[in-house]
Amino acid sequence: MKRLNLVILVGLVIGLCTLAVGAAPLKIGITKIVEHPALDAVEQGVIDAFTAAGYEQDVDIVYLLASAQGELTNAVAIAQNFQSQNVDLVVAIATTSAQAAAEVYRGTTIPVIYGAVTDPVEAAKLVLSATDPSGNENITGVSDMIPVAAQLALLKGLSPNIKRIGIVYNAGEPNSVILTQMAEAAAPGLGLTIVTATADSSANVPIAAQSLIGRVDAYYVTTDNAVVSAIDSVLAASLEANVPFLVADPTSLAHATLAAGFDYYDLGLTVGNLALRVLSGTRPNEIPVTYVTEGQLHLNLDLAAQIGLEFPASLIEQADAILYGGVLFSK
Repeated sequence: MKRLNLVILVGLVIGLCTLAVGAAPLKIGITKIVEHPALDAVEQGVIDAFTAAGYEQDVDIVYLLASAQGELTNAVAIAQNFQSQNVDLVVAIATTSAQAAAEVYRGTTIPVIYGAVTDPVEAAKLVLSATDPSGNENITGVSDMIPVAAQLALLKGLSPNIKRIGIVYNAGEPNSVILTQMAEAAAPGLGLTIVTATADSSANVPIAAQSLIGRVDAYYVTTDNAVVSAIDSVLAASLEANVPFLVADPTSLAHATLAAGFDYYDLGLTVGNLALRVLSGTRPNEIPVTYVTEGQLHLNLDLAAQIGLEFPASLIEQADAILYGGVLFSK
């Protein structure tokens, strides 16, 4: 009898282990509007947050990764595909992808956690307010709203000759539209004028950037995904015009004279940790919008030398990282 009980006990243990091994892994859909260093960094941060929490890829968790290549229709199709594959949670990176996922998953219980959405309240309309995310009960996330006025002041401080700031932006991206409007509102108080050029896709960014040559004293690119994905063309225009170029994305420093913004990998870690909280039982509409507050300043001395620009000593002292001789030196 004792032997029989032991056999039964061993059988139960083996059965439970078999069930555990055979349990379906967590399925996470990660969608981003386009591929470029900042959004790629967010994606990697999300994955690393799950890894740090003990999830082993292709064992405990499976990632469905997709890029909409800058197209809203693709973003909707990706969200619909995630739905057909019964993902457990969606991570939507950038405003358009977040809006698409929000619409497809509206009224469902599947959580949508967004990242790098500049204005989730007024522009994207994903939530009712920063502290009340109840507009869509299954959605919350992290904003990458940048301090536009402070960044314009940074450009102005480079030289007294900088008076006209050229902004290339995609009028189809709500995040870019609101940031451009913020720049236009802040510029007069700084003694600056904003000159804009629109590009409805990455393919048209070079034309827009070239159209500003001779008309501006500096270039400024915000967190516009279409423009950042074609950032080399903005750099080429700034070098041809012999003027500085500020980008609000430190991961793109090699392609601009200076960069001031957030660490998008850290932002991705924050998004991943929010997703983990939700999977642990916290309802998305109980989590207010998370705003990144700590920015970084990076200087590219190599590109500055090409246009004959010397950064003020105070700015160099303030910098978190400096690119010199092709090598990035961090403090």
